[in-house]
Amino acid sequence: MCRGRAVRLRGPLVMAIVNVTPDSFFAGSRARSAADAVARGAACFRAGAAIVDVGGESTRPGAEAVPPEVESARVVPVVRGLREACPEGVISVDTRHAAVARAALEAGADIVNDVAGLDPDLGMAEVLAASGAGYVLTHARGWTPRGMEGVEEARDVVAEVSAALSAASARLEAAGVDRRQIAWDPGLGFEKTHEDSWRLLGATGRFAAAEAPFVVGASRKRFLGGAEAAGRGPASVGAALWAAACGADVVRVHDVAETVGALWAFLRAQEAVNA
Repeated sequence: MCRGRAVRLRGPLVMAIVNVTPDSFFAGSRARSAADAVARGAACFRAGAAIVDVGGESTRPGAEAVPPEVESARVVPVVRGLREACPEGVISVDTRHAAVARAALEAGADIVNDVAGLDPDLGMAEVLAASGAGYVLTHARGWTPRGMEGVEEARDVVAEVSAALSAASARLEAAGVDRRQIAWDPGLGFEKTHEDSWRLLGATGRFAAAEAPFVVGASRKRFLGGAEAAGRGPASVGAALWAAACGADVVRVHDVAETVGALWAFLRAQEAVNA
């Protein structure tokens, strides 16, 4: 549920990544300007994305934190321009700051995608309760840009992530957020070893059967292998197909056309088997 509008989760939805940052880990996702970002977002909708996620702060390991006012200056013009260009499109803002979320929602965003969902800005629940916006609650163990190196493998990462997301959802509901607003993201690559990220991706079916819509964001992340993000496109599409096969509701991707095409073929084959 996003601001009173039900988003239909029939088959996996594609969430496209558009970054208005100079330093996001995948150079191909960086827009040069607000106008470029709006054009990219509109192209993603035309290519079949159901959601466009606009980010103004890099989440790559070692990135510098971005002040909320700078982040707002980056993302708000993009959200506003994309809303004008694509009035029916679902727009997400990728932020951990309540002030940025509020400004983006006022500009026309529908969803807040929060990488710091387990330890959110104290005002985030208030923003969500007042706006009715959708919320992607991400597991990242108190994430900060500087805090993603040297993490240890979890004893049972699936149990840990499931329990933490459930507890955070309960806290949000106690603060007035409707549970229908909340989706879960296990935070692949965020404060996780590569093996733990693989275990979480492998457990997609368990999460997809749980209490909230499930978002998988594996696209071009380090655990997929390869020295550079530019070479991880095929593995990213494969991960998205796996997530779809296991029941994920949303796959967050850089490669929209490739993922949409692969999902179309997968779903057509699935229909033929079930006919």
